[in-house]
Amino acid sequence: MDIIIRKYQSKDYLSLLKLLEKEYGSHIDQQTLEEKYLTESRTIIIAENDSGILVGCTFIELQKDFIRPKKIGFVTYVAVDFHYRKQGIGRKLMEYVEYFCRTVQCSAIELTSANFRSVAHTFYKSLGFTKKETTLFIKELPKSTMEDCLSNLSEGSEKK
Repeated sequence: MDIIIRKYQSKDYLSLLKLLEKEYGSHIDQQTLEEKYLTESRTIIIAENDSGILVGCTFIELQKDFIRPKKIGFVTYVAVDFHYRKQGIGRKLMEYVEYFCRTVQCSAIELTSANFRSVAHTFYKSLGFTKKETTLFIKELPKSTMEDCLSNLSEGSEKK
């Protein structure tokens, strides 16, 4: 089976959505995906088989670190359809990520992976990634409106 690796096109939306729903529970609409996610610093890479079926994807964000002057390619998502795993598709996607990041002068590629994903960790290590000892801190924020945020900000500045 031949695999074609290329950048996302609008015609890919429905197949991509199906994969993202299956792998991540995502329900992003096409307009949001294409207008908000696809920017000069963000791209989606698609893997399709020789029958034109979308079988995998990866999302990349280019990040500039101005304190330590370098550009990083940050992989936010990697997904390969369950039926097509163990066929080298993830490797081809990540090789393209590396090629892409080199062409835009990134000095490194970073990604995060949940602790329980040991198979994925072995895969990333086989590609030359090294595990860094870090701790991720997250503060979940309740949904609020812009008005709530502005109101809270105003109240906070009045207390000073």
